[in-house]
Amino acid sequence: MINRILRILLITLTFSGIAYGQYSEKELQQLIQEGNTEKLVRANSELLLNGMFRQAATIAENLVSTSPENANFQYRLGYAYLYYHPDINSPIDPLTKACANVTQKYDASSSKEQQAPIDAVYYLGKAHHRLGNIKKAVDHYQKFLELAGKKNILSSYAELGLIQCEVAEELMNNPSDDKLSNIGDSINTSGPEYAPIVSLDGTSLFFTSRRLWKDEENEGMIDPATNNYLEDIFVSFQDENGKWKSPEILDFCKPNQNEATVSVSIDERKVYVYNDESGNGDIYYSQYNNGTFNAIQPIDKEAVNTKNWEPHLYVTPDGSEVYFVSDRPGGFGGRDIYVMKKTGNDSWSEPQNLGPEINTPYDEDAPFVSIDNESLYFASNGSKSMGGFDIFCAKRNEEGNWGTPANMGYPINSPADDAFYTTTTDGFKGYITSFRAGGKGDLDIYEIQHFPPRNSNTAILKGQIFVVNDQPLPEDIAITVACTNCDKNSSITVFPRIRDGVYFTKLEKCKEYELTYTYNNGKTTFHTAKLATNCIPEYEEIYKPVYLRLDDMKIIPYYQLKIETIDIASNASVGTVTVQILDEDGSVLEDLQTDESGMYTSKILQSRDEGGNANLKFKITKDGYLSKTIDLSFELTDESILNAQLLMEKASVGEDLGQILKLDPIYFDLNSSFIRKDAKEKLQKIIDAMNNNPNMVIECGSHTDCRESYEYNEWLSDRRAKRTVNYISKRISNPGRISGKGYGETQLVNDCGCEGDVVSDCSEAEHQLNRRTEFRIIKN
Repeated sequence: MINRILRILLITLTFSGIAYGQYSEKELQQLIQEGNTEKLVRANSELLLNGMFRQAATIAENLVSTSPENANFQYRLGYAYLYYHPDINSPIDPLTKACANVTQKYDASSSKEQQAPIDAVYYLGKAHHRLGNIKKAVDHYQKFLELAGKKNILSSYAELGLIQCEVAEELMNNPSDDKLSNIGDSINTSGPEYAPIVSLDGTSLFFTSRRLWKDEENEGMIDPATNNYLEDIFVSFQDENGKWKSPEILDFCKPNQNEATVSVSIDERKVYVYNDESGNGDIYYSQYNNGTFNAIQPIDKEAVNTKNWEPHLYVTPDGSEVYFVSDRPGGFGGRDIYVMKKTGNDSWSEPQNLGPEINTPYDEDAPFVSIDNESLYFASNGSKSMGGFDIFCAKRNEEGNWGTPANMGYPINSPADDAFYTTTTDGFKGYITSFRAGGKGDLDIYEIQHFPPRNSNTAILKGQIFVVNDQPLPEDIAITVACTNCDKNSSITVFPRIRDGVYFTKLEKCKEYELTYTYNNGKTTFHTAKLATNCIPEYEEIYKPVYLRLDDMKIIPYYQLKIETIDIASNASVGTVTVQILDEDGSVLEDLQTDESGMYTSKILQSRDEGGNANLKFKITKDGYLSKTIDLSFELTDESILNAQLLMEKASVGEDLGQILKLDPIYFDLNSSFIRKDAKEKLQKIIDAMNNNPNMVIECGSHTDCRESYEYNEWLSDRRAKRTVNYISKRISNPGRISGKGYGETQLVNDCGCEGDVVSDCSEAEHQLNRRTEFRIIKN
């Protein structure tokens, strides 16, 4: 699909004047077995001219096997591999052999031709170019220009290739911080996967694939040009761990027809499809209705489809603009991007070419606009590309027009074809199609992680409607989001996804909004809500879930308790933690474990009535951390998401338990070993910690200030340690876990020493700091 027009153009250069032809597989094998060299060369030329690269390669492989030294046959094989073979390296060897014997007087029609045309030098340069062998590509482009001169039509492509090689070298020497990875075997196969469209929250991925269906209904439906199955549209959803599930084919796909993804509406209720039944290629769509995607039909915007080629269309998330691609007359060359703007409820402006700032004398394709309507992404194979199609981004200027596009750089782009970029609302993840070294085979889908994320200073509403008892969501539900303090009236009506009730829309910063939920095609309102965006210039996503009871179409509280375990020192999430949730009377409500990111969502409160508080206890346990019980109270309002952040402290051997619990030391009066009243509250926290951690062993280390003799202070500190141990041991399980030791005045916490003739000038408050007991962890 990518670059097909260019491919056919280049084929005609060498093999012009030869009739079209193609063969069934049976006819092809019979021809190879029975045909002489003349017939095989003739058939190979016909197939190359008709774009039947795989069949042409099959014949060329046979010719090469019988005469490997023949540069003409090697050229034909390398040429077919360049535009068909799923291994990007495949053309190098045959084209290298072909270039060892080239001629200006190449005769494509003669079976006796032993030499290759000088065009082989260009194609070898192209093969090295897309592999990233930039120096070799430049050498061959330059050599081709020296041999061919300006009159050869390929010369302009060689000159473009040299310009693109400069771009590639610059970008590859200065890579971005973005991370690119093959999406993997759950999506990609050894065949082609392309045209990915990711949902705005990154949980679904629509794409085109040429693969055997699970029920094998399309078995035998093979494209003879590539030996692949026909195009079909699939969708994959992420599981709870963020992994892509096995893809599912969309309802409207037919085994004997090509259907390729173009774009998907943000509510996933309309899929735009490329269909070539007309011969030129037009935009169709399928509407989700009554639980299924209906059969595709031509798009209802008459100005889009013409007798020319329209391979792509994208409707902006707010529905105000339609971008599409066409090679219709009047453009700037090749395929151009056009826009139509909404002028009324069902009326649109005439198509407008985006102009020379976006469109070039070459091809532009696959437009995509970010949810904030400020970034236009598209593919172009012009002079600012690294080679083939690259992805570019243009920003909207103050006049509302698109500014100068910038190449998105390496490693997002490569010297081969890269296209079909889409991204999530936060601009952190993006997805592209690429044919590059290291892939699974042919075109693959890749995931990009942007550093930093591309969307900033953007506010997004992510709403969600949960239906009580998991009943199906009615398809006629809509939400009108109206700004109540914007400069001009601003409202948009959006529809939730049927599969999970999620909906999205962009919001303005520092504004207030009212949400109106309706059904019965907008005639009946069943709920309203308010929200406000912050005024900070950074990405903001407001999550607004509601719970719908279908019996009376009423929004009810349906509380979800989102638990998060946090390391109090680092403020980072703690991994898997064992949590026991207790009611305020001590009865166990739920035993659970948080996930690897320290998160868990509990539904224990989902049936509680609105109003009042829910008082819960959380008993948390994890090796290396202090086990404890945390009391939290939750106000049961109309907000269904309740957040429980559980702070955890590491408890390492040698540390002071009091410091971990953020307690001041236990202090004593001068010359006294009695437990003071103010110490008992702190000791209770030590006692609670030891009872919650039944394997913990503690040493009570008691100290004095410097006054009195060494001997007296050792005796006094030992009494303080024993009194502390006695107080705690009566109140904990397995009292043998606590011991005491007196250190006298040997471990002062300040410079209040007064040994020998030294007279301390410390205040009584400073001396008090030394009269203490600490709680060192011996074992945990």
